[in-house]
Amino acid sequence: MKFCLIIFSFFLFSCTEMKTNKQITAKWQFISINDGKRRIVDDKMLNNFKKEYGTGTLEFKNDLSFSSLGSKNNNGGTYSLKDSTVIMQYSDLSESIKFNYSIVENKYLLLTNNEGKPHTWLYKKSN
Repeated sequence: MKFCLIIFSFFLFSCTEMKTNKQITAKWQFISINDGKRRIVDDKMLNNFKKEYGTGTLEFKNDLSFSSLGSKNNNGGTYSLKDSTVIMQYSDLSESIKFNYSIVENKYLLLTNNEGKPHTWLYKKSN
């Protein structure tokens, strides 16, 4: 009985991780960078586009790789998810980068840096 409970718990945990992966697995269009930690998307964030940040997309794939394509650079690497943190390992960096992430209304992705002065990157799901 105890063994079955352990297997069932592992199965539930695995399903939860798969659900989380599916939420972030998509192509996301960059909208803006905003000061501070943000949890909601408002008009100010949606209209905070600045030319110096450029444009681009961030795509998280099912195989736990990602690509970052922008007007200033193109890069990629691998990622992992733990709780509400995405850990991104760019192919040209020795250290990984950690972001808190949240999906808002299943159409916006918010990434907030974990170190230094907090900023939140806003992305909108691409079709």
